[in-house]
Amino acid sequence: MPSSARSFSALVLAWCAALAVATALLVATHFRTRDPDSALYVIIASRLAQQPASTWIAPQWWGGWNNQGPFREHPAGAFVGPAALTRLGIPGEEASFVVNLLTQVVTLLVIVALAARLLPSATARLPLWTLQLLPIAFVFRIRANHEYPLMAGIFVAVYGIERMRYRWPWFFVALSGFLYALFVKGVFAGLGPALAAVWLLAVPSREGGSNLRGWIGIALLGLVTLASAFAYEQAYVAATGLSFFDYYVGVQLRRSRLQGSRLPFPINKAWNAIWYVGRVIWYAAPWSVILALGKFRKGADPVPRPWLRFCLGGVLLTVLLLALNDSKADRYMFPAFYLAGAGGTVVAVERWKGVKRLSEWLDGFWPWGPAAWWLALFLSRLALG
Repeated sequence: MPSSARSFSALVLAWCAALAVATALLVATHFRTRDPDSALYVIIASRLAQQPASTWIAPQWWGGWNNQGPFREHPAGAFVGPAALTRLGIPGEEASFVVNLLTQVVTLLVIVALAARLLPSATARLPLWTLQLLPIAFVFRIRANHEYPLMAGIFVAVYGIERMRYRWPWFFVALSGFLYALFVKGVFAGLGPALAAVWLLAVPSREGGSNLRGWIGIALLGLVTLASAFAYEQAYVAATGLSFFDYYVGVQLRRSRLQGSRLPFPINKAWNAIWYVGRVIWYAAPWSVILALGKFRKGADPVPRPWLRFCLGGVLLTVLLLALNDSKADRYMFPAFYLAGAGGTVVAVERWKGVKRLSEWLDGFWPWGPAAWWLALFLSRLALG
């Protein structure tokens, strides 16, 4: 077996082992959360698993937050995965946390896979260590929220578009990631094609690649959005007799109106952008500050610059898009936190020789080291209760 195939097999085995241990411990400890959103989603997903699969498109509140009736705040995607795992034997109360852990790992690995398209292996793999230390990662280490599933789908879509520049069939990878993000979080999945566009603008294609293929892929994702929304609405109406989008769009507009500032336009949008920039600086610290500096040491290799353009451009685009909506929340910025972390890590490697040596030393633990590091951080969070 070639060494690359052995390395990939070992990588898969390492992360599967870490996830298996984490899942067993979640079930054995009957882990619960005090986070209100997570607690609500656990209730919904565990109850949905008891219903026929034909009704999974239409979850209910089932008493969560003292509400009854159809749950139409988001599409049903975040609940279907946990419900399916429950059918496979994982207790419903823990299945949502397991999906969160799985998509957390997928996010980390896909970001590193994107970096590896441009950077030396030791540099590309270092974010797999540093991203786990972001302040936001500590907050969301074990949750049942939408953020990691959404982010996993978004970055899979970007990776699929990058690979599509060289081979058409990779469009289906981009499509699967985008559809998953769309099914989980609706309109916020639009960050996927947006970040893919930033990638095409920031990263030149190599020999044999074609940016045109990537742009065609992004355009197709736009068409898929419309077709998927129509199909989802028809399926929801068929299952419930109610419209999903009449309620969903109304909720988004009402939330933006109620939570928006009273500042006049466009000052209110500028304030939103400043608010989000502050969140990126804090929740992706210290790498966000290092990325903002963006200064390499004299004579540093110019190869990482397209990666930095992508990370910084992705952060800025995410801030600008979210600033248009007056409903503000830290969790909306998750992809920007991880882009800032991944970009700042590479700046640190290119700026300080000590960090570069550290990246090379840590790469000696590939592929088991990052999985063990992830499991150790998971155990520390689990020990806190």
